[in-house]
Amino acid sequence: MSFKSSSTMTQRVRRKFTSSKFWVDDYLCKVFLEPVQEYDCGFYIWNIGFAIGKSNRQLNDWYRRRKNKRARSLQGKLSGRVGIKALRKGYEEILKMRWLIEPGDALSAVCSSKDADKQFWAFKRWIKRHPEIGINYSNREFIWYRPPLPRDPVRKQFKIIPVVPDDKLISTTGSSYYDCFLVRPKVQDTVLSMEQITDLLSPVLATAPFVEKPT
Repeated sequence: MSFKSSSTMTQRVRRKFTSSKFWVDDYLCKVFLEPVQEYDCGFYIWNIGFAIGKSNRQLNDWYRRRKNKRARSLQGKLSGRVGIKALRKGYEEILKMRWLIEPGDALSAVCSSKDADKQFWAFKRWIKRHPEIGINYSNREFIWYRPPLPRDPVRKQFKIIPVVPDDKLISTTGSSYYDCFLVRPKVQDTVLSMEQITDLLSPVLATAPFVEKPT
């Protein structure tokens, strides 16, 4: 699960690489989260990496594609001996970490292990409760956008304030989409017109949230 860093990244962007570790039996598991490419003006794709090994150094070497024995021992492996148990816990950790990215940014996870098909179909089975997660079957890729999406009409008149739900595993479809952020007028102390209020409330009253198809 990896991309090369994009040349479009600049120092003005405060998005930073992060990771999370946990244990499954006697094996150390680690999820990597890294901003890699601007896919729309001001909005970025984040790469997800997941590996299981014996030490933190080994996992870091694998993600950084170091040419040493430690890294090579993990190349192409899905989850070693701990199997589906670790993969399931890794999936849940990714759902929790997705709230670290900015609203409108996207997560991309490409199944690229030695058992890529097994990995892909396991993830596909688990995301049945998350219809907002897009699937690229040809690349075995899963994509999730943090609400609101870049071209959601709510962005025209309002600043977006990110909110982390109490249940970090929640689906962001339907009314839950609007539980992921708050809004504030771009010009403070502005009295909203009836048209602006209607624009703000109409998506909430609709049967489904604003949907933007990836390009």
